[in-house]
Amino acid sequence: MRSLPALVLPILLAAQLGAPGRAQRITTPEEYLGRPVGGDFTLADWGEVSGYHRRLASQSPRVISERVGTTTEERPFLLTTIADEAGLAALDRHRALAALLADPRGASEARKREAVETARPILFISLGMHSSETSPPQFGMELAHRLATSEEEPYRSARERLIVCLIPCTNPDGLDRVVEWYRETVATPHESSRPLELYQHYTGHDNNRDWFALTQSETRIVTRLLYSEWFPQVYWDVHEQGSSRERFFVPPFRDPLDPNLDPAIIAGIDALGSRALYDMTRENLAGISTGVSYDMWWNGGNRNVPVRHNIIGLLTEAAGVRYGSPVFLPRERLGAPRGLEGYAPSNRFPLPWPGGWWRLRDVIDYEHAFARSLLASLAREPQTWLRGALEASQRAIEEGARGAPRTWVIPSDNPDRGAVRRLVEILLLSGVEVHAAERELEADGRTWPAGSLVIFRDQPYGSYVKDLFEVQRYPGGDQPYDVAGWTLPHLFGVHRVEVMERVSVPLRRVVTAGDGLLGFAARGESGLLSSDDSDTWKTAFAELRGGRRLSFLEEGAGAGSFVLGAREAPALALERMPRLGVYAPWSGSMDEGWLRWVLDAYEIPFTRVRNEMVRAGRLGELLDVLVIPSIRSSTLDQGRPQDTVPPRYEGGLDPEGAVAIEEFVRRGGTLVTIGRSSAWAVDLLELPLIDVTREPASEGFSCPGSVLRGVPREDRLTRGLPDSLALFFSSSSAWRIEPEAEPGGPTALLALAPTRILLSGRIERPEVVEDRAVWVRAEHGRGRVHLFGFSPHFRAWSQQTFQLLFRAVLLDGS
Repeated sequence: MRSLPALVLPILLAAQLGAPGRAQRITTPEEYLGRPVGGDFTLADWGEVSGYHRRLASQSPRVISERVGTTTEERPFLLTTIADEAGLAALDRHRALAALLADPRGASEARKREAVETARPILFISLGMHSSETSPPQFGMELAHRLATSEEEPYRSARERLIVCLIPCTNPDGLDRVVEWYRETVATPHESSRPLELYQHYTGHDNNRDWFALTQSETRIVTRLLYSEWFPQVYWDVHEQGSSRERFFVPPFRDPLDPNLDPAIIAGIDALGSRALYDMTRENLAGISTGVSYDMWWNGGNRNVPVRHNIIGLLTEAAGVRYGSPVFLPRERLGAPRGLEGYAPSNRFPLPWPGGWWRLRDVIDYEHAFARSLLASLAREPQTWLRGALEASQRAIEEGARGAPRTWVIPSDNPDRGAVRRLVEILLLSGVEVHAAERELEADGRTWPAGSLVIFRDQPYGSYVKDLFEVQRYPGGDQPYDVAGWTLPHLFGVHRVEVMERVSVPLRRVVTAGDGLLGFAARGESGLLSSDDSDTWKTAFAELRGGRRLSFLEEGAGAGSFVLGAREAPALALERMPRLGVYAPWSGSMDEGWLRWVLDAYEIPFTRVRNEMVRAGRLGELLDVLVIPSIRSSTLDQGRPQDTVPPRYEGGLDPEGAVAIEEFVRRGGTLVTIGRSSAWAVDLLELPLIDVTREPASEGFSCPGSVLRGVPREDRLTRGLPDSLALFFSSSSAWRIEPEAEPGGPTALLALAPTRILLSGRIERPEVVEDRAVWVRAEHGRGRVHLFGFSPHFRAWSQQTFQLLFRAVLLDGS
């Protein structure tokens, strides 16, 4: 694991500790804001939340609030640490002991015993991940104040026996976006409507699906804090959900349970959640549920990934309000928690809420009640949680030494160096140890070249690697909460080998992602840039942006590669970047956001195209290519309903915009549609495509968020693609091309495999989609349309299929 960096305490803290006799009055959050916390029709923005944490740190010797990074939109990202004066004075020591508990390799029994007996448990609390869930940042202000000042229990004991780290807001950019929109619309007909944009610049609500892909600044900051600097034993992720069911969810989670999770960590989650259910019910807080809705299967969430790092990961979900506006819910409008039959007492819902007014202040009060229970549980027996963390780390290491596989090898002849680099960076950021073989290695009867990467399972986070690298098989029963499969090397197009023995070969430790590629030689003929390599596409776009020519070889040796300069046929000459537009509705589209992230990551210039820009017509004067992300047909046509936004943002594309797009294609433009928007394009352009997943004969078909195998069809646009590609299929489409299609009609460029279609996850009745098209090209007038039934850039997980989108945008200008 990474060495622990020294913590330099702020000069202000040293001054405070040097004058222990000085008494200073501590400002309350209400005094700082000048209004009640959680009051009706009011919200605190990031300036107010961050300002209060800094004020508290300036006034209390028990609080440190420091900038630990910068958000996507350049706001400060804060971490507030709270303990008594003795705890903060010994903070470096406690962090070092936490690191030892997380990785006890090489430590003596006496040293481990000392860590358990003398360390303080570290509790991390994540607030405000989803900015439409408005209570957590305001709750965090009050919790920080109580921990710093209250002499009541459990705050005093928590201060003396724990170290509490608050992330005041995990998404400061989004907090400001939501609060600004709410302040503009409160007391108007648009009050509590959705903002015009995603509240996280690229990902919106999907920012809680980025915790193994690590694309966003905020995700990377927290990942570094957890697995390289602080090593907490408990992590609490504070969320809200819809308002029409239970008031508050606490663990245990519902089944199924991912088999890679440590059973004692799961039991610890269950114990803390069950104790909270007991404590909160004793306080007569009605409407608490447990064991419903949220499972412990999927990887990638803010509380899921810590569990795979031997950390007790807790999730609470409070019934939300309308941003800052209260809601009235009569009992007859309340539904049972998901998984229960009726709105009545049960073992998983012992005291139903009777209905009535539900306010932001109520939400905050429930969150405080859970906090009191959690703090008391941890402070009552701190050694229990420290010992549990040590034991979980040791079990992970021991299981890795005797389980299967014992090692993973990433051969150095992998063609996609860019994908390997990104995968290694993810592993290193997540605290995983990676080595490189200094000579050829043998394993399980196979030989792999020197420079190949080696990842041993007998390390503290070996189970995490196993969960990322292995094939998932989602068990029967309920649909998964999020996705059924996510095997990351498949999605990245990286060849990884599961080895059943521990590799014995001279190794060097990989410190950076670039260091991990030192043994990876570029493939292909000299002077050719293989399209297999993600880096090639970035180079190609850079060359074209710089005004230099490229050729894409369509036949012969090197087919599917780029070469600098012009080439004679058979080669496609590329002389400039196409003028690319990305359709963006006035409602925020996560698929559009992820698309923007991919385009920005590859430095591809584009224009965001709004409804009014399309309705103005003559798109060919503005664009060569228009990409419509996965958006429902109703949203494309109708847009935002009246009275949900100011008039200038109402409406969608129908009819003027739809006509403008049809004319754009007919006059020579390229249209690319993704996922749900492809059905809209099929209807608009009257294409002879039938989505087999929506036919009556598809009854019983199900594929809940899984990795499927695609097979390219022979075409100039598919030159150089692998024999099989891993694609992510989630509420996606697969087409049958009608046999009476005219010449020049739809052509399948990629189809789902005719057999062995499932790579990871779950699929029922796969025969419905086997050998059906998922990437189709069709001509319309002088132009063309590319329809993807799936999202080739899904959550930026699907790196292997990024290039399908690039091919549609760049290689089919005529």
